[in-house]
Amino acid sequence: MSEATPAKTRTVLIAIDGSEHSKYAFEWYCKSMHLPTDHVVMIHSVEFHTVLQTTQWYYTPYSFDSSTINDLMQTEAMHIKEKLEHFADLLREHNINGSVKSIHANRPGEGIVNAAREVNADVIITGSRGTGKLRRTFLGSVSDYVLHHSDVPVIVCRHKDLHDMHHHHEDHHH
Repeated sequence: MSEATPAKTRTVLIAIDGSEHSKYAFEWYCKSMHLPTDHVVMIHSVEFHTVLQTTQWYYTPYSFDSSTINDLMQTEAMHIKEKLEHFADLLREHNINGSVKSIHANRPGEGIVNAAREVNADVIITGSRGTGKLRRTFLGSVSDYVLHHSDVPVIVCRHKDLHDMHHHHEDHHH
């Protein structure tokens, strides 16, 4: 029966940041919901001001000049490029049809929601950094924002191993 109706292509947006959480989100997608007809868009949402906040010129404002910022931006751009290449390789290794791109947003969550609208995503998958006892109320600000503002279903993947390390003793009672 199904031969008569060609499968609809789903657009799956996976939010990545290079952490174990986003690798796990990608692995979960491959294992649990990948279809050959899917088009996967991996979005790396970058907050540039965090890069600038962590640098030493903050403490020596007089020696600050624009080339310092340019060097920082270039170093950061290199890191981002490496991450994107890594995820592009993962797509190829798994024979997944898709693309990888970085977006620059004041709030990464906002960037992800906007990107999902732009690519007409059917679903968003994101990792979660929520850990320990706070996990029930605090998913991690990015996944939390995406959950509340997305127009489409959001899957927040919790890395079981990482999760257990933080509150191993709590889980024996369930």
